[in-house]
Amino acid sequence: MSAIERVVKERARREPGFTAAVEAELAEIRAFDDVVNVVLERLGELGWTREELAARADLNAASLRRLLTSSAANPTFATMMSIAEALGLRIEIREQVSVEQMLTAN
Repeated sequence: MSAIERVVKERARREPGFTAAVEAELAEIRAFDDVVNVVLERLGELGWTREELAARADLNAASLRRLLTSSAANPTFATMMSIAEALGLRIEIREQVSVEQMLTAN
């Protein structure tokens, strides 16, 4: 078990609701990182710049840059669909592993 897992497990034992709060934060971070990484990887595969993607997705280039760099970005579903379509991708919803599952797996 890693140090962070030990800390989370101890805090979860002492503070009801801590695990749920951590899980919510981790889910947001993972979702943001996953989307940005997929978009950047696909841009590299296609040899496109961010400006090219913005044009193909009918988005403002500055808005796309903020979306890819700001942890506070909150795009609409329509925006994400435009980006995915421009990149030849589709949006998929899958089950995620919870913090509790992670902690009980060890």
